[in-house]
Amino acid sequence: MNKNILLFGCGYLGFPLAKKLKTLGYFVQVATHSPEKLKGFEEDGLNPFLVSLDFDNFSADSIKEKCKTVDSAILMLPPSNFKNYAATIKSIADCFQKKTHVIFVSSISVYEDTSAIVDENSPCKENHDLIIAEQYLCSNKSINTTILRLAGLLGSSRHPVLSFINKEKIANGLAPVNLVHQQDVLSVITKILSKNIRNELFNICYPEHPTRKDFYESAADKLFSKKIKFLSEGGGKIVNGQKIVEFFGFTYKNTIY
Repeated sequence: MNKNILLFGCGYLGFPLAKKLKTLGYFVQVATHSPEKLKGFEEDGLNPFLVSLDFDNFSADSIKEKCKTVDSAILMLPPSNFKNYAATIKSIADCFQKKTHVIFVSSISVYEDTSAIVDENSPCKENHDLIIAEQYLCSNKSINTTILRLAGLLGSSRHPVLSFINKEKIANGLAPVNLVHQQDVLSVITKILSKNIRNELFNICYPEHPTRKDFYESAADKLFSKKIKFLSEGGGKIVNGQKIVEFFGFTYKNTIY
């Protein structure tokens, strides 16, 4: 098992992942651009270090030494934080040693707008920052990249219905939802590491797809005792997340309801 792991991105998904990997016996290092977060990460035993990761500038010099010693790296940086996201990802990847295993957390938003079922072979938006970053990583033959295209995240402290509370006549009510629970994503990543699965692409999406209208109106009432109203119109894609189930028997254990 590759035991030395470097994480880029330690937020809603990355922080619990880092703690879980530590409990599983991995040596976890966390890259952060925030000096005020160093102490907290250190107290959790996550071996943080400061790196120049911000919207305006990225310096590869700040990570080169760390990258020389890692077995695996997990990149979960949001494109919105960077002026030139794909170039930043490329610069990070170029720092890794030969045969480093890189897990890149992407998104199902890369797929073309359609009302069909999409899988890992479906057409994507060629100019999407995440697609350009994926292409950079896959073209770097000195590293081994696994790409995870995540559906919308939800979990115990996060639910997408909150963005709709107190709204009425919300558009696209008949579009299907594509969601996945945070805990299932953590399980996917830990299994990919333990099974050393490289050079693969997976959608990570719960296998049920109620309409936005049914799902969010029910969630608003059940979770927050609020009434919201979607219009009965629109449509959208259904993302098939079954490849990873068939690949190594993964099970989506955490319901989205």
